[in-house]
Amino acid sequence: MAGYYYLLSSLPMLMFDNTPLLSVEEFNEACADKVNESDLKILTKLSLVPEAEQSYPAGSAAERWRQWEICLRNRIASHRAPHGRDIHSYLQEEEACFCDIDTGMQEAFGLKNPLEREKYFDRMRWNALEDFESGHHFDFDKLCVYKLKLLLLEKWNERQVEQGEKNLDVMLGQINNDTKE
Repeated sequence: MAGYYYLLSSLPMLMFDNTPLLSVEEFNEACADKVNESDLKILTKLSLVPEAEQSYPAGSAAERWRQWEICLRNRIASHRAPHGRDIHSYLQEEEACFCDIDTGMQEAFGLKNPLEREKYFDRMRWNALEDFESGHHFDFDKLCVYKLKLLLLEKWNERQVEQGEKNLDVMLGQINNDTKE
């Protein structure tokens, strides 16, 4: 379907680790009057955090994303849980599993730096979105993937080095005060 040809061709290219030239708000505004009502509802609900009870059209990129992300989050929770603790009540029901996630988990948890580990998980997410986008050029699935990628990039842009350093100083100060007492 070429229904979103002009909209998609007007959007700037997104690349992992690069600051996007468009915010999610600007993207939503661009879509508001160019996307039909039913598609706009789906696009509005899309987020990086899937809800188990949420569903999208079968076989769509949005639904594949939801299933993939649930699988990833379940694997992360299982890996982080203390040994012997039953965490099944915290896991979302999986409808599908993806072999790339299990391989990626080994790589990610091999990294000692938690920030690098989180970046690795987001790189996995980006690669999955690239796969979901394959074969979709100017259709609604491409638009959904674009929004999810934009959300992923915005997540990292919101992290501020100065604020991180201030938070670290506060935590180190608290540690120093606790050891003096």
